[in-house]
Amino acid sequence: MRKYEMIFVLQADEPESELEARVAKVESIVTGDGGEMTERNHWGVRQLAYEIQHQTRGNYMHLMFKSATEAIAKLDNEFRLDHKVLRHLIVVDEEWKERNAASMAKRRRPGAAIPTPAPAPASVPASMPAKPVEPEAAPATESAPEPEGDAAPETPAEQ
Repeated sequence: MRKYEMIFVLQADEPESELEARVAKVESIVTGDGGEMTERNHWGVRQLAYEIQHQTRGNYMHLMFKSATEAIAKLDNEFRLDHKVLRHLIVVDEEWKERNAASMAKRRRPGAAIPTPAPAPASVPASMPAKPVEPEAAPATESAPEPEGDAAPETPAEQ
């Protein structure tokens, strides 16, 4: 038995009884193969990030359960063929809650060193603000050389 997590999105205009019917279907398939439902979480009707099958809103349901791998293929097939289900996703829950809790317990244990920020450099006192940086002066642009003499440049008509 492995832990699984499932999320499915039902069309928003469907009544709650349709949602409950899908949850009951999941529960019957999971328990039929010797598994158990561990968590149900109804997220409600939400705006979709993009339009799916001409729908802009969806009714979300999140389920967690323990089951054999054969049940997952049955669930996937049932939800793939159901035209009222906009999307569904079934993933293996890799017990991240337990690993995260163990990791946090290690950080919180007494005597554990708490990291502190590095001290400021000794050359600049902490109370003194940093000196503002002044922009550099732009280099002077060189202009074209002036023609010598008072004569104006010749035009093609004067030649």
